[in-house]
Amino acid sequence: MPRRTPGEIRSQLPLRNTRHFRRTVIRGLSASTNRQIAQFERERRLPRGDIVLAFRRWAQRAGRPRNAEEWHYGYSDVPTGHIRTLLEVAACNLRPRARRELQAALAPIDARVLKRTVNDPFAPQHLPWWQRRIEV
Repeated sequence: MPRRTPGEIRSQLPLRNTRHFRRTVIRGLSASTNRQIAQFERERRLPRGDIVLAFRRWAQRAGRPRNAEEWHYGYSDVPTGHIRTLLEVAACNLRPRARRELQAALAPIDARVLKRTVNDPFAPQHLPWWQRRIEV
């Protein structure tokens, strides 16, 4: 019986759907850190690339006016529903070196948010700093 060639086998496979591909790495972080982030997503049953998406949204929205809905994150795993909270939860679940890398990547973005917002004196003190800020 003749053997099929690898090219023949590949040609009969269904095409991959690349239109819905989401990049699953944060540029500037090591491969080890990105693997740990992917592992965190799998353990929490988050869709692939959600941490990267939250990182991008935090970076994009840090420099322009926003409303509260832009910061909303729809998973019950994050108690406050805020994308920065998701990033903080992810950072706390990484190993120390990876945590430092992620926090170093978040530091300039956080600085931009702090620069263009002020502290809300009426916000509950138990909330994290990013939820106690208001637009200038």
